[in-house]
Amino acid sequence: MNTRIWIAALLVAGLLSGCAGSAADNQIVNVTLNATPANQGQTGMAVFVDKGAETGLDFTIGGVPSGVSSPLQLQAFIYPGSCANPGAQPAYSLNQDTQAYEGQAGWVMSKVVPVALGSLTATEHTVVVRTSQADGNQDIFCGDIR
Repeated sequence: MNTRIWIAALLVAGLLSGCAGSAADNQIVNVTLNATPANQGQTGMAVFVDKGAETGLDFTIGGVPSGVSSPLQLQAFIYPGSCANPGAQPAYSLNQDTQAYEGQAGWVMSKVVPVALGSLTATEHTVVVRTSQADGNQDIFCGDIR
């Protein structure tokens, strides 16, 4: 995949996310998703958008491990801690809808975190993207929320 197109798509997604909501909903945090050994060579980005009492979350990922079933079902979790040292249990399971959709720059999915963005950035948290149970529950991306 062309890196320039990938970066441009991420920038546009971040800018469009920032256009929604009121003037008070103006905080955006971009998180680079680092591929795990199970998904080496892939890239990803998560964009967190302040929506007051909750946080919008848009993922764009470049790819998944070979053999992952279609249609693509991915799980997302927010853990206390960091990618290097995550908590034992997720603080938030974001799996009401696990469907990921193929976009121009890879796979995309959107979630809502039931907490204000300021609460996520006030202490260490990390976001984890995982394959579905049918595909082995493999962690494929991790990113520290800062």
